[in-house]
Amino acid sequence: MNTMYFFSAFGTFGNPNGFRQSFFLGGNPETVKDIRTFDLKTDAIKLFPDTRIYALRKDHSGSRNLLSYAIYTFAKEQNSHRGGTFIGSGLIFAGKTASEALTIEVLNEFHDGLEKNNVSEGSISIVHSDQFTIHKPKDFDKIAFNLREVDDLNFSSTSGKYLVVYSETDVAQLQILFRKAVELLHSYDTIYFTQSHEIGQFVRDKGLFKIVDKQGFEQEISKLHEERAKLVQQSIDRLMNEKQQLEQERKRVVDDMNDRISRNEARHRENEKSIRESKEKIQTVTLEYHKYAGKMDELINALRTEGKMETVKKQHEDQQKAFAETIIKNKDIPFIDSLSSSFKSREVSASHVHPMDVWEVDESRQRSRRSKKSSVDGFKIATVVLLLLLIGSYLFYFFCLDGALKLGIPSLTD
Repeated sequence: MNTMYFFSAFGTFGNPNGFRQSFFLGGNPETVKDIRTFDLKTDAIKLFPDTRIYALRKDHSGSRNLLSYAIYTFAKEQNSHRGGTFIGSGLIFAGKTASEALTIEVLNEFHDGLEKNNVSEGSISIVHSDQFTIHKPKDFDKIAFNLREVDDLNFSSTSGKYLVVYSETDVAQLQILFRKAVELLHSYDTIYFTQSHEIGQFVRDKGLFKIVDKQGFEQEISKLHEERAKLVQQSIDRLMNEKQQLEQERKRVVDDMNDRISRNEARHRENEKSIRESKEKIQTVTLEYHKYAGKMDELINALRTEGKMETVKKQHEDQQKAFAETIIKNKDIPFIDSLSSSFKSREVSASHVHPMDVWEVDESRQRSRRSKKSSVDGFKIATVVLLLLLIGSYLFYFFCLDGALKLGIPSLTD
């Protein structure tokens, strides 16, 4: 099924169906279900016997942009004498169009066949558009090889306005009218063309649709060009203004970025300096520990060779104080981050950064030893005293009790 272009056949069928339209030779069901009817607003424009109207219109159905070329001819309804009734054909393009010459040729051929097969003695011979007998135009398939894009036309906007052009509608003239009229669809939803004086006079009398002759048609195009030129200039002005604002914004953004980069570079230089100084501190601290350890070895050797406790103690306290001051001065390394925070390095053992209590500890140990020694000595003395008391008791018993027996002192058991 062809979905790029297809036909609609329509007409007025009287009671009970009224106006009906059906689609032939293609058409996507999703597209055709929302297409506007090709019905005429007969209180504004009306067909008369032996007259015809051509029309050009735009639609938006589903997701498709539609451009339609239509033809209307007078035809009576069955069993009715109502005026303004008609039969018509529409060649509908989805998103594209074809040359005006080929479009008019295929449209006229399809409609001639529609009238021939479905109109009898001036009246529509069927009761519904679904019953139309149609004829496929011989160059219908040729359209597929001659499709072109529709340039710069907003299909989704509607104005609710209609234009009628009173002019010759022979094939040569109609080609020119159709080609020029496409851009007028910016201003009008549908544009009708007729060379019938009766139709033109009816439209003028009713005054619901705007009607112009060929010269007025050209003026409409010129007016459109002027309006679009103004709109184009306004668009250019807006874009130029936006461009100026864009340049100002670019300058602000770039200046801000450069300022941030400059500050980051300055901070980076400061950080590099801080890191370099921190590494130097590591060397200083490492060297200080080695020097202090070496001085301890010297003190140990001095004690072993000379045994001068007080002299060594004084030297050690002085050395330890200088060592502690150097370590405290160099041990803190700043922590570098976005908050410029810092952290304290782990505390060095108090026995190293503060004057050492090694000598006091040694004296304390000696005092402890002396205390322990005194305790031991007291225990020994007490033991000797108790032992002597025990010996004295035994001597008293043997000597005194035995003497009593000899002196005749009565026994306790007697």
